[in-house]
Amino acid sequence: MNGLAKVSLLLVIVLVSLSAYLRLAHSGIGCADWPACYGQIGAPPSMSQPVTSENAYQRMVEEANKPLSWATPLHRLVASVLGLLVLFLVFLSLRQKRQRLISLTLLGLTVFLAILGIRSGSLHNPAVVMGNLAGGFTMLGLLGWMVFSVADPAPQPRQNTAFKSMVVVAIAVLCLQIFLGGLTSANFAATSCQTLPDCHGSWLPGSALLDAMDLSREHEVTSLGQAIGGEERLAIHKAHRLGAVLAAVMVLIAAVMALRANQRYGLTGIVILVLLLMEFSVGASAILLSLPIGLAVAHNWLAGLLLLALLKLFVLSR
Repeated sequence: MNGLAKVSLLLVIVLVSLSAYLRLAHSGIGCADWPACYGQIGAPPSMSQPVTSENAYQRMVEEANKPLSWATPLHRLVASVLGLLVLFLVFLSLRQKRQRLISLTLLGLTVFLAILGIRSGSLHNPAVVMGNLAGGFTMLGLLGWMVFSVADPAPQPRQNTAFKSMVVVAIAVLCLQIFLGGLTSANFAATSCQTLPDCHGSWLPGSALLDAMDLSREHEVTSLGQAIGGEERLAIHKAHRLGAVLAAVMVLIAAVMALRANQRYGLTGIVILVLLLMEFSVGASAILLSLPIGLAVAHNWLAGLLLLALLKLFVLSR
């Protein structure tokens, strides 16, 4: 059962990365006309509009859809295999009477994401984006818990409450940061702030942050299908930056406490520190380099690995 959970965990990591790539590629990131094509979410202009505008838009759409020709079928294949493995996990967990709640929750999430996949054509709907992100990262966390808790059942030295609490806080803040990152993507706000460390002279999000968090809001588009945004884009980007600082501090404290608490936690603590440095560096580089799609996908992928490393640390601390 543990081997099946490990394979499922690897597939979820691949699936999270592919989902991020599909969402970003469909947004226009990485296309030939980047960043002019970023946020092209409407239908192509009608023939009544100027031919030059139509041709320009059509080129943007074609360039943005090129990656989807291989990523979409691969995503569906991985998701299908994962669904079968989750069914096997449920069967084994019920038969062995172990981790039944986790396996049944995984099955529910699989069904939820499959239903959501029917609306995958609405990749720019904020509710769909956040549903996919929340479901994918929840599956990642549950499978990580299943693998880590079974792989290392030996009793550990009892740790103080402060250490375990710090690990829990670090996990919670990281989850909040992942949520803010999803909202940043859903609002096409990744390139709203192009200066570091401030955002064009400002630091705080402001009241427009509530608009960015409204998942029922539909994007307004121009006649060429370009998403129209306002202050909410700046607000959610600044909130994501502030969240990054808070998450980095909490994760850093948890990693340092792990290194000082017990030699057995040393490797996990070092892995967390390396992943934290990489994640922070990739995030800053993405802004300075105008958000290349490779760095944008790596940002999502590293967040997932960092979450798994913290879960491993929490399992050890128990």
